[in-house]
Amino acid sequence: MNLARHALPADRSAIIDTLADAFATDPFWMYLLADGPQPVPSMTMREVMALEHDAHVTAGHTYVVDDRAAALWEPPGVQCDLGPVGGFLADHVEPERLTRAMEAFAETADWRPSEPHFYLHLIGARSEARGQGIGSTMLRRVLSICDSESIPAFLEASSPRNADLYLRHGFETLATISVDDNVALRAMVRWPYQQQQSSSERDAG
Repeated sequence: MNLARHALPADRSAIIDTLADAFATDPFWMYLLADGPQPVPSMTMREVMALEHDAHVTAGHTYVVDDRAAALWEPPGVQCDLGPVGGFLADHVEPERLTRAMEAFAETADWRPSEPHFYLHLIGARSEARGQGIGSTMLRRVLSICDSESIPAFLEASSPRNADLYLRHGFETLATISVDDNVALRAMVRWPYQQQQSSSERDAG
């Protein structure tokens, strides 16, 4: 059985390895850090995912399923310090590509809910663990909180596969921002279940 739990300090290395594996072939991360159509080198991915982990873990909403999947969330009212991640990217990404990526993120930010919300920064499973429902397990861990406390959730999907997963869990696509050929960020929001129900009832009426 797949059970998502809060990450512990001992999970750090496994989380870094998991996210490095999960995003090595992600279109957005390949655009930033890969040399051509090849996956991002493992060492490079581990370096940046270590910074991502350390920036988010103190927010209290980092989750794992064993050593097979991990998710980094920002809870309402919390903004993690991504300065070290930005510094790493500035040192490793071509300036024109980094500028375009930051412009795209700025565009997606315009679509974020004005009210307090959970923000899903990263979620991923190791390649050998995909297709087993682990991504859904990870999402439900926080989306259940969103529903019980009437809090929206927001994210940027960086691949069509990920976007399809989010759509199945009640997210809707607000905008698709092109970064490069076959590279885009999709701003997606999920309203709490109660609000979804109210909206559906209004539409039906």
